[in-house]
Amino acid sequence: MKRAVITVSLLLGCLPRGALAFDWSLNTTQSETTELNSNQFLRNSQSPSLGSYSTLTANAKARTSTSIFDLDADSTYRKYWGPGVEGTPSESLNYGFKARYEAIEKTPSDREFVEASWRQQSTSFALLNQLGIALPINGFLDTLTVSGGVDRAISRQDSLSVFATTTRTTYEPSSSQSTPFTDTLARATWRHSFNAIAAGTLSSEGELLNYDNATSTSVQIYRNQVGIDTTMSPLLSFRGNIGVANLVTEGGVNPLAGAGTTATSSTQMDWIGDASLTYKWLKNTTLSLLASQTVGPSVVGSLVKQDTVSASLNHTINSRSSISLFSSVNRQITTTSVDFASASATYSYNLTKDVLAQVTYRYQHRFASNGTASSILDPITGLPTVSGFGPADSNSIMVVLSNSYTILPHSP
Repeated sequence: MKRAVITVSLLLGCLPRGALAFDWSLNTTQSETTELNSNQFLRNSQSPSLGSYSTLTANAKARTSTSIFDLDADSTYRKYWGPGVEGTPSESLNYGFKARYEAIEKTPSDREFVEASWRQQSTSFALLNQLGIALPINGFLDTLTVSGGVDRAISRQDSLSVFATTTRTTYEPSSSQSTPFTDTLARATWRHSFNAIAAGTLSSEGELLNYDNATSTSVQIYRNQVGIDTTMSPLLSFRGNIGVANLVTEGGVNPLAGAGTTATSSTQMDWIGDASLTYKWLKNTTLSLLASQTVGPSVVGSLVKQDTVSASLNHTINSRSSISLFSSVNRQITTTSVDFASASATYSYNLTKDVLAQVTYRYQHRFASNGTASSILDPITGLPTVSGFGPADSNSIMVVLSNSYTILPHSP
């Protein structure tokens, strides 16, 4: 403790005079959600469930003329009741913290930042939220992340961004059969403005996954992309990136290499990209279209290729209410291929300045999977990649009430 106090004192003493004259603010949001779902875990036979979610978030921000310090904390408790929960954990706690320090140079486009975060969540619900897999796992997934980056304006037309991050994922209890792993990524992006409405980008990144399994599997992913960002009119804008991803696997089987692959060393190349179109249809109505293909690790480290097409429509009715529509089709490729479709409609109403009420109807469908029982496990992590092979549907109604307020405002 004494050493920590001395270290902090030395760091504070190295700051320039006036750097400690922070302008502090503190904000918090509390929300309560109730969900009635006909098939919460997309099982082959429908069974209803009732869910209750309580979320608390808080943000403390300190700023000076040349720096910003952010401290975020959040916690969500979920509880389920009903026959649809049988065979699956009925409650979970997800919470985490993040600290970020950002130094701003002469212009807002010139900056450096560092951040660190830690999160603990239910392993079962982490898989459900990202991959739609419901497993009877009683344990927690812990992630510790450290990141940093630099943004620089090289000229009036050119800018360069460099970013690096590393995440360590472990499990509690440590005796569980889940595989701890480390995910490290570095990326450089160059942006050039052709004119007032169009800019081009070049990006290159490398990602290294190291698994603590018996064969010490490692996966290297290299992604190189070229993109364009243009505002064609005040009503229409487009952004797109396209490139290739090269996967090099050593000491393990790449589940994306194709059925029947058993080689423990392989190289695979595939295209990646994304495109989004935003159109301000009417004065208070915005339409957004998105298409993407990505290759990377899931929250538990299993390699996943995802193809997604989605559309959203947001309409502001008046100063207090709005409505939004969303639909998507998603193909998820791991050891097998699974297709999902979903659609939702949300009505939002500001009861007061700080209190927001929302009602959402959502429909989800899982198509029949292309695979067999022998292809359900990921060869690297040993965890299942799908929760079922037959089609499944779910209908849900969610009611959300959230209260956001400022405990300590910034100085005027």
